[in-house]
Amino acid sequence: MARPDPHSFFDPAQPRTKHADFELDLDFVRRVIVAKVRLSLAAPSGGTLDLDTKGLAVRSVAAGDGRPVPHVLEADRPILGRRLRLDLPPRTEAIAIACETSPDSTALQWLEPRQTAGRTHPFLFSQCQAIHAREIAPLQDSPGARLTYSASVTVPEPLAAVMSAGPAGDEPGPRPGTRTWRFEMPQPIPPYLLALAAGDLASRDLSPRSRVWAEPGTVEKAAWEFGGIEEMIATAERLFGPYDWERYDMLVLPPSFPFGGMENPRMTFLTPTLLAGDRSLVDVVAHELAHSWTGNLVTNASNEHFWLNEGTTVYAERRIHEALHGREAAALSWAIGEKALAADFERFAAKPEMTRLRLDLDGVDPDDAFSSIPYEKGARLWALLERTAGRDRFDPVLRRYIERFRFTSITTEEWERFIDAELPGIGKTAGFDAWLRGPGLPANAPRFEAPALDRLTALAAGFTRGSRPDAATVAA
Repeated sequence: MARPDPHSFFDPAQPRTKHADFELDLDFVRRVIVAKVRLSLAAPSGGTLDLDTKGLAVRSVAAGDGRPVPHVLEADRPILGRRLRLDLPPRTEAIAIACETSPDSTALQWLEPRQTAGRTHPFLFSQCQAIHAREIAPLQDSPGARLTYSASVTVPEPLAAVMSAGPAGDEPGPRPGTRTWRFEMPQPIPPYLLALAAGDLASRDLSPRSRVWAEPGTVEKAAWEFGGIEEMIATAERLFGPYDWERYDMLVLPPSFPFGGMENPRMTFLTPTLLAGDRSLVDVVAHELAHSWTGNLVTNASNEHFWLNEGTTVYAERRIHEALHGREAAALSWAIGEKALAADFERFAAKPEMTRLRLDLDGVDPDDAFSSIPYEKGARLWALLERTAGRDRFDPVLRRYIERFRFTSITTEEWERFIDAELPGIGKTAGFDAWLRGPGLPANAPRFEAPALDRLTALAAGFTRGSRPDAATVAA
């Protein structure tokens, strides 16, 4: 039987891990994490268990009762890394693994003080999407292998640590001059949502369930910029159902953070470029927030179904925009997205198979397959369903979809079966096969008129002719 995820050694016929308990000791001098991870199994098991690793030095493997576990760390394979194959004794309930990360880990970005806003202390942040969690600890590193986790993170004082989990206190560390921060994630997450950051951090509460973290010199600006986040959360709940993660906290990273944002549950990572001083860029957070339902709650089973995460989230993000700012503002977002989509269709002109939603990524690094296509083409398929069914009929289906698959990881085929059961015949009417398995953008793709973008495009064209808008036009 073929593995369900071409980017993981995860085998669902083997024992399943259900919980990870991490002990992480951050060494900023050597740029490594000295780690111990205890993996609890869903049921007492024996026999073969394959785990994903990449760049890890594995020091020891033992059963939960201390018995050594025979294991082999196989040769490195392109994209996948090294399979850690364990031979579990009968009735094994947990495995304890001691390991150390590589200074060259692509999951971990170690920043020098000069790369931070404060320029005094070092900083670390992780990025486990798409398949980099295996560079922090041996795991079943597939979106289909969800697990809960707890963690203790030891850092040099005066640094603080945050994770994609609920805070569970802090205390003096095991050595003088260190402090240990504790975390609990009670909801099962796919491994790519494991996230860690450590640095000179301060926080400000924004609402009873939201807080922003940033470097001390940035935190007040961040607190003002994101002061309206509770309204955005409440708007999303009205559209998609209850927020199931208890808290929505955010971390504004140092200026060298290379991404716009990452939707780590309970702790969204954000670029400091959003701190415009006038709240004009806050709506970018709507995408990361929407992932709390579409991606984090209902997850793609592998990166071959990535559109289920990102296409659904772009659609949800624009529904939030519309609810907060009106249809014209949402239409502007759709129109801007269309420009990015057209550019990526052109980029993949020689590889039309990469413009499908349902991908075949065997032998392809998911980072190399990244584009706006799963985001924008996927969102347009959801918009087509809404227009075909009518919003009054469609919206309850979307909420039932989220409720039906919450805290699970699904395939495109499961999505098709659900939608056709809820809206009989719509798959044939909308042309699911062309959308999911065909290249390019089908002819029945929804179109979005954006007068605001047309006006801006006309003004930009005027600059090349030497004309400039008057003050009234600029103010409008």
